Amino acid sequence: MKKILALFVFVLFQLNTYAQHTYTITGTVKNSKGEKIQSATVFIAGSEKITITDGQGYFKFNTIAAGTYQLVVNMLGYASAKQNVIVKDKSETVELTLGEKEILLGEVVIGDKSIREKHLKTFVKYFMGQSDNAKYCKIINPELLEFSTAKSILKATTSDFLIIENSTLGYRIKYLLKLFQYDHSKDVTNYEGDCIFEQLNGTPQQQLTWQKNRKEAYEGSLMHYLRSLYAGTSRKEGFLVYKILSPFFPLVIESIPIVAEQIVKHPDSTLMVFRYNKMRFYVLFDKKKAAKEDGRNMVSDITLENLDYTGSIFMTDAQIDRRGSYSDYKTLLIQGFWGRKRIADQLPLEYVPD
Repeated sequence: MKKILALFVFVLFQLNTYAQHTYTITGTVKNSKGEKIQSATVFIAGSEKITITDGQGYFKFNTIAAGTYQLVVNMLGYASAKQNVIVKDKSETVELTLGEKEILLGEVVIGDKSIREKHLKTFVKYFMGQSDNAKYCKIINPELLEFSTAKSILKATTSDFLIIENSTLGYRIKYLLKLFQYDHSKDVTNYEGDCIFEQLNGTPQQQLTWQKNRKEAYEGSLMHYLRSLYAGTSRKEGFLVYKILSPFFPLVIESIPIVAEQIVKHPDSTLMVFRYNKMRFYVLFDKKKAAKEDGRNMVSDITLENLDYTGSIFMTDAQIDRRGSYSDYKTLLIQGFWGRKRIADQLPLEYVPD
């Protein structure tokens, strides 16, 4: 009996040691001439991890768990660089090269103050989102935004980080905006960039409020779905997944949900990938429906205008880790509920609900 107990404790110890095993990501930053760059900002996109390079262009991130990471480098006067780094069973070393920043000429808006304020209002609406959380987000340095127009399209860029304070979730967000476009005629928004999170200091009462609000933002989010899918608990956590049968709108959706875990595979202990490339799915977050045996009561002929309040169209062929981090943002398509959740509703990869 003692031997069995000792073996059991040993196994638990080994599992715990494995789960807590971490690595490092180190590297150097150079310019196109091979010169090492000092004081460049290096961060892991969507996380709370940020640092700067030393006199030899060197940087280091400690306590990195196995997974996929978007490593971003920014330095004034250079074009930012990004590289995906996958950490499996060893630490990784990378070398990043910053190229000269291109000057893109467009139809720059030079109008009066009222025109700029109008464009800023449009930017905030479609960049922050239109949720309750968005109402309490503030851009600290809006003067960095440069607007331009081309026909019905409003464009925005920045030369450095936008600083955003989210007083509802308790974060200061530094967002490196590469591209923002809003097409008035089609009511379509596209934006690309990378961000870093910093927790705000607050009173004990504020901390409790932020904790509650963060959990509400997490429930039903894309991060929540990807993590539950990785863990094989998506149905248990309230998600139903349906095949989309039609290539165009209105959508035709199978009435019986699929077993979501059957559409993914784990090529190794670190990553998850989808079995079917370029197949769209309708993902519904509804704990009551998910608790039923077959999860029926779906409707067909869905359009973008009448998507369920908690329903999303989803497609990706990215590699995804247990934190819900995916390897390439360009391989991700989201519409509907998740598509309406913008910067104001985002959480860092370090976030874990209580």
